[in-house]
Amino acid sequence: MTKIINILSVIDVETILTNKLPEGTLTNPTNLGSYSTSDIYVYMITSRGYIDSTDKTRADSELVIDANIGDTIQWELTCPGSGLEHDAIIANVILGSQPNPVSISPPVSVVTNRHIFDKAGIPGYQVVQQTDYTSNVKASGTTQYSIIFQIMDNLGNSLGYYSWDPFVKVPNEGDYLKTREAYLKKQEAVV
Repeated sequence: MTKIINILSVIDVETILTNKLPEGTLTNPTNLGSYSTSDIYVYMITSRGYIDSTDKTRADSELVIDANIGDTIQWELTCPGSGLEHDAIIANVILGSQPNPVSISPPVSVVTNRHIFDKAGIPGYQVVQQTDYTSNVKASGTTQYSIIFQIMDNLGNSLGYYSWDPFVKVPNEGDYLKTREAYLKKQEAVV
């Protein structure tokens, strides 16, 4: 059965601005580094069942997910206090140079309508549109990709473009099912 794997990236805009990183452009974003360097600025979150079974982390910038052929990956992005003083917006998701076959299709932007409820227990909500990116999982292998995002202030001024480069791992179906089952059993024992 195919699944939609939602990945939420939370950008620590205040730390990026406080550290005075160079304001990159869309075509030349400032790279946030990798692993412990980008972990300072980015937290990637998904459901526990999609985290790579060999990975011990859950909210790092280099989150590696396990996916299955036919799954869809959807990336969304936010920042603490989104819209209060600053906002972070996905500008692009680009596949890195990969061996053939590439395990995911080129990511495309999609407008997602989100129902943001005003108050708990009351059915009224606002519809907010957000641009996310999606990709289809099409083959076994590991694919590195870059997420490029823009930081803006509340007046709509650009405060720069930044990027980092996590991974998607697509094991062959037999290995995927065996590894996933063992991983979930191990996690159940921990809980």
